[in-house]
Amino acid sequence: MPINVLTFTIQGQPIAKQRSRKGKFGRWYNPQSQQKDKYQLLLKTMLASEFKEIQSDFPIEVNCLFFFSPAKTQATKKFLEIIKNDDYPYTKKPDKDNLEKWVLDCMSKIVFHDDSQVFMGKSEKYYSLNPRTEIEVIY
Repeated sequence: MPINVLTFTIQGQPIAKQRSRKGKFGRWYNPQSQQKDKYQLLLKTMLASEFKEIQSDFPIEVNCLFFFSPAKTQATKKFLEIIKNDDYPYTKKPDKDNLEKWVLDCMSKIVFHDDSQVFMGKSEKYYSLNPRTEIEVIY
């Protein structure tokens, strides 16, 4: 089976998937902000224009690198010098699995048929002066 690799980068602070919550009158709602919904729609549009869907019987590996900018209180000269190589781990919220879930949901029905095709992958979080999400799809 030939191995194909798709790689792309999403500029901006990485976004995590939020879970649905139960309101005070027993109704469920999605707390995802309108800004995040617009960002997800923009990403889906970008993906649809660049990629055609992978066949539904292919197993897929998805690797993600999430790069976060430091908080203003962390932006000292010493800390900025430490993170300039994009290899200093980011250990704060959002969780790695919620970040990955948001990326897979955006790619579903565009890059692959369903995220159940994804059998393997890794994701990592780092500090960076250039916040972005780098995604690699191997099939």
